[in-house]
Amino acid sequence: MKLVIKVGTQSILSTDGTPFEPVMRHLVEQIVSLQAAGHQVLLVSSGAVASGRKIARQLAGREYGSSLGEKQMLASLGQHELMRVYSDMFRGHQMLVSQLLLTKQDFHTRQHYLNIARLLREILAHKNIIPIINENDSVAIEELMFTDNDELAGLIAAQMNADKLIILSNVEGVYNGNPDAPGSALIPVIDPKAGWPNVSCGKSTHGRGGMISKLGTAKTMSNLGICTHIASIGQPSVVTRIMAGEALGTVILPSRKRSNIKRWIAYHSDKKTGHIAINPCLFDILKENKRVLSLLPVGIEACHGDFKRGDLVNIVAPDGQTIGVGLAKYDAAKLQDYLGQKDKPEFIHYDHLHLFLEGME
Repeated sequence: MKLVIKVGTQSILSTDGTPFEPVMRHLVEQIVSLQAAGHQVLLVSSGAVASGRKIARQLAGREYGSSLGEKQMLASLGQHELMRVYSDMFRGHQMLVSQLLLTKQDFHTRQHYLNIARLLREILAHKNIIPIINENDSVAIEELMFTDNDELAGLIAAQMNADKLIILSNVEGVYNGNPDAPGSALIPVIDPKAGWPNVSCGKSTHGRGGMISKLGTAKTMSNLGICTHIASIGQPSVVTRIMAGEALGTVILPSRKRSNIKRWIAYHSDKKTGHIAINPCLFDILKENKRVLSLLPVGIEACHGDFKRGDLVNIVAPDGQTIGVGLAKYDAAKLQDYLGQKDKPEFIHYDHLHLFLEGME
C-alpha cells in the first residue's frame, strides 16, 4: 500500500522550536516498520521556519518577526537542521532520507508534475530510502505559496495515486465543535454522501492551517478517490494501528475514483489560460450525467483567451457560472473556426475533463 503521512510543525516541535525527539523517533520507527512490511511511505513534514527561529535565537541572538523575507531566511536556516534530525534517526535503522523542497509553481506545468512523480517513483523503488517533502519556504513567493503543507500532502497523494493520506496533528481528529468545548464529540467517520460537518476554525501557533484546511484537503482527496485519516500524533503507534484497520481519529471516505490526469486537472483548476462558453443543450446534458461525454465544438458558443494545445481552459455555463475545467486538444484559433459546427474533432476529451457541479461527474 502507498501512503502519504503529513506532520505539522506543532506536532514535532515545541513552541521554541526544539524537536520533540521521542515523538519524532516513534514516527520514524513506525515508518521503518511499514517499509519493512512492504508498504511505500512518503513523509511530508513541516517545521523549517520554527526550527530556524530556535537556531537564530540560540546562536545568533536574534529574534525575527513574521515578514515574508524573515520567514524565508529562517526556513533556509532551519530546513537542514530539521533534516539532520530525521537523517540521524533513520540512519539508526540503516535507512537514508531524500529531501524534496517544492513550490506550488513546480506543479503548474504537466511536464514538471510528471518529472516530480518520476523522481518519487524512483525513490520509492528503494526500500531503504524515505522521501521527506516540504514546501521550499526559502524561495516561495507569497502569491504562489501553498495554503499549508496539508495542501502539499494532498497534491503528493493525488500525484502518486496513494491509497491513504494520514494527517497527524495535535488533536484527536475532527470534532463537531471546538475540541475544548464541553459537549464536543469526535466524528469517527465522515461519509461524503451524508454531507460535510462544520468544524472549529482554530489553528496551531506555528502552522498556517488548521482543521478547516485539513478537512478541505480531505474533501479534495475524497473526490479523487483517496481515503484520508486525521489523527493525533500523540496516540501510540498511531500510523501502524491505522494501517492495521483500527478506528483512530477521523476517517474521511473516498467518494469516487479518478484517473491520474484528472487528479492533476482538479488540483490545477486555477491555472487556466482562457474559457469556453457552452450552449444550453450541452449544459443540460452535462447536468444529467447519464453518459460519458467529451466536449465538441457543436456545443460551444464562444471561446476567450489565447490558449494553446494542452492548456487548461474553464468551461462556463449559459448563466456565466464556471462549471468545470479541461485540457484543450487544440488552440483557440482552431476552435474559433470550429465553433458551433458538427463533425469537428473533440475539443476536450472526457478523460481530460473535470466538472465542479455536485453529481456531474
